[in-house]
Amino acid sequence: MSPLLTVTGLEAGGVLRGVSFTVGRGEVVCVVGPPGSGKSALMECLSGCREPDAGHVEAAGRMGASLPGDRLPARMKVREAITLFSGLYGTRGLPAHLVDLLELEPFLPRRYGTLTEGQRRRAHFALALVGNPELVLLDDPTSGLRDGSRDRIEAAIAELSTGYGAVCMTAADPAQAERLADRVVLVRAGRVLAEAEPSRLVRQLGADWVLRVPPHAELPDLPDVRVLPGSAATYLYGERPALERAARQVPGVNGGRVRPTTLRDAYLTLAADPRPEPEPATLTGRLVGPPALEAGP
Repeated sequence: MSPLLTVTGLEAGGVLRGVSFTVGRGEVVCVVGPPGSGKSALMECLSGCREPDAGHVEAAGRMGASLPGDRLPARMKVREAITLFSGLYGTRGLPAHLVDLLELEPFLPRRYGTLTEGQRRRAHFALALVGNPELVLLDDPTSGLRDGSRDRIEAAIAELSTGYGAVCMTAADPAQAERLADRVVLVRAGRVLAEAEPSRLVRQLGADWVLRVPPHAELPDLPDVRVLPGSAATYLYGERPALERAARQVPGVNGGRVRPTTLRDAYLTLAADPRPEPEPATLTGRLVGPPALEAGP
């Protein structure tokens, strides 16, 4: 089956450098990278808001988009905006289950200027769906939102791949991509570093467990443990028994928590990879170069 979206060799103002990937029907594909990695520029090119310098984008169906710069007139009511957009697209508005999922009903009669940031973001998300798109573009849709609005938007994203065809989104947080995405495209400085299913990227770490220790901790000899230094912490990777021994031996750790590895750890491992940056658009599912992303606990 042909993909809904094909991105080939996309370049833009030095921000994007040969980005290539596809989005298939029924997929949630998340482009993950730290601030400044080119995610917003990519979404601007995909949505037609920015013309790339090179490369091309092919979309096989209707698209809807919700981008950070979206705004409505302050006095316009949310219900009026949905009615207006429905008229432009020739549709009947939003399905009731999406109104419920996003919990729009309480603020449908309210004016845009009175909404919180989370409510505005949910309203724009709803407007992106009014035209019954086959592909939805979302640029970091939950950034800065409180748990309630974030959870509702994430629930709607999970619903979209079955009801609307596909989702292409960006995120600065690998944990969100791991929760939502079928495939992840890791980017840094406008280049694609790796692309695969989240679980596959995590497996390629070669370790199932990780222990975080202070950044300048004095480490004893730790056989069977891989050490990854970082500015905020040092990460030890290995099997659980070896890391539990390390937690007892490393000063200042006090038997710290050994946890399963995650997509964030895969990203951090890339950051420490000494190999040079890859040529653009190397999409083999391998880890092929170093991004930069700090990790949580």
